[in-house]
Amino acid sequence: MGWFRSKSLPEHPTVLIVDDEAPVRDVQSKMLSQAGYEIIAVGTAAKALETIREKSTIDLVIADVHMPEMNGDEMARHIRAIRPDLKILFVTGFSDTLFANQPVLWDHQAFLDKPFTRQGLLEAVTLLLKGRLAS
Repeated sequence: MGWFRSKSLPEHPTVLIVDDEAPVRDVQSKMLSQAGYEIIAVGTAAKALETIREKSTIDLVIADVHMPEMNGDEMARHIRAIRPDLKILFVTGFSDTLFANQPVLWDHQAFLDKPFTRQGLLEAVTLLLKGRLAS
């Protein structure tokens, strides 16, 4: 079952969005905050790692795969060293590249192809956080 195991979540889970493009961060932030999620949005993997070290309340990371300085897969490896159980949703328009670098996703990881709909994003987030779609 792996990442489908459910854990007790806060009423408003905290999602860390990591994308080097501000408009993408803004759209994802709006979609998720309207659905009741607490949002932290950052533009670099380095800032994301710093935030994860400082805040133990983060329940999920949404990470762009292609970012300057450190790609999403590399960032995920660093996240695993800090918080091995933290769930990560990769978003990418290049899933073939994701799987070329990482042929198998680890436990607590999933990916969502860009472009995606609000419903697609919410379903992916819900599945990772709760292990099921129904609330």
